[in-house]
Amino acid sequence: MLKSGGAWLTAAAAFATGANAVVRGVNLGGWLVLEPWMTPSIFNVSGTSYDSEWALCNGLGKQKCLSTLQNHWSTFYTRDDIKQIQAAGLNSIRIPLGYWAVDLLDFEPYVSGQYQYLSQAVQWAKEFDLTVMIDIHGAPGSQNGWEETGIVGGIEFPLNQSNTDRTLNVLKNLTEEFTKEMYGGAVTNIELMNEPIFELAKLQTFYTAGAEVVSVANSSGINTTFHDAFYNPPNWKNYDPLNMNSGSNGKYLTLDTHQFWAFPPLDTLSVPDILGRICAFGLELKQLDTGILPTIVGEWSLSTGHTANSTTDSGQDRDKRTWFRELFEAQNAAYTPNGPGQASIGWYFWSWKTEYDIDAWSYRKGVEQGYIPSNISDPSTYAYPITTDGTGCIDGSFNWQAPEIAQASSSATSSAGSNPTSTGTATSGSASAASTTASGAANVSPASGVSAALVIALAYLVCSL
Repeated sequence: MLKSGGAWLTAAAAFATGANAVVRGVNLGGWLVLEPWMTPSIFNVSGTSYDSEWALCNGLGKQKCLSTLQNHWSTFYTRDDIKQIQAAGLNSIRIPLGYWAVDLLDFEPYVSGQYQYLSQAVQWAKEFDLTVMIDIHGAPGSQNGWEETGIVGGIEFPLNQSNTDRTLNVLKNLTEEFTKEMYGGAVTNIELMNEPIFELAKLQTFYTAGAEVVSVANSSGINTTFHDAFYNPPNWKNYDPLNMNSGSNGKYLTLDTHQFWAFPPLDTLSVPDILGRICAFGLELKQLDTGILPTIVGEWSLSTGHTANSTTDSGQDRDKRTWFRELFEAQNAAYTPNGPGQASIGWYFWSWKTEYDIDAWSYRKGVEQGYIPSNISDPSTYAYPITTDGTGCIDGSFNWQAPEIAQASSSATSSAGSNPTSTGTATSGSASAASTTASGAANVSPASGVSAALVIALAYLVCSL
């Protein structure tokens, strides 16, 4: 039996280029777009708790908000983080960005200044031979009403053309900037919009307009990435936003799907059911000639219903670390291709870190405590073997137990156990957005303010693509 990922990881890079390259990356979450659960100290000010970046800046005022966020932008991610990401065997970073970093109107309480840090991060990525995906995490009016978009409330993006025009302006700016020679082709993907949940016809119209903007950079090595909107990858097969009647996939396109297991109704699944669904999802993307676009799992974590209520830090809980390791390797195997011609092209874990390094959401903490392999590019560091039945899934019957560690490790920020949110689950935002399963189901965090029933219904719709 092969270790999870197997020898294929080394062979894949030999033939794969552009949109088909194998990606093993992390999100730089909670940085240029803030989410309260990821950096709670910023959002709790003098006894007041703010639920979004909009609310924070509106409450603090622009001058105070700018000084607060400039300090955050300059310290939360640094060159040393990018160096550590490379040392962990990762080869790519996904950077969430809000529209207001580029297109900010006077009446909006946001502050700008993020762009120089985005530019610096891309140059660091170039230095350490990492690729970059930039995604529009927050669009004007909000595409889903969740805190990850900068504002909590209604879904107002599709209500007027101005919101579309402003987003296209941001995409044009990013496309023109990151094709410049100074970045050395580090940016390989620009994602049109993160986790939209509005009417499909309007979304497809926006995707066509967005693809027209970004596609001018295809010859420069930048692919157009779009989110599956929780319809699941098979419903987007044979899709070309630039020619909706083509009946085949467009070129230089990648599809982003997010897979989470921590939120209703999936938080009630048993361990065998979770692992079974992960395996089934991965197998679906490994089939040949399906018409499914090259697909990246752009967000996933180690949070499940089995860890969401845990108040024990992973450093003090051997069983928790053992489960995390199995869950990590199961998803790594499922989301990574094991042969040529497959739709699967890799993944981005959410996230590299949080302020207090919540164990289920912090890749760096997982490496420190041994429930994530020390070098994801080296299969010899994996614990679980792959089955011989051709599914590409881990062998769950393999007996592995996390080694004891003397004490919980502390990251540069703080011990995860020192904060009440370090319970293995997010409260809302990107990580708690609706997530799909192999069966097409979706789930939403109750804190997101969006009806789970609505998103589940959307996920089961048959798209006319």
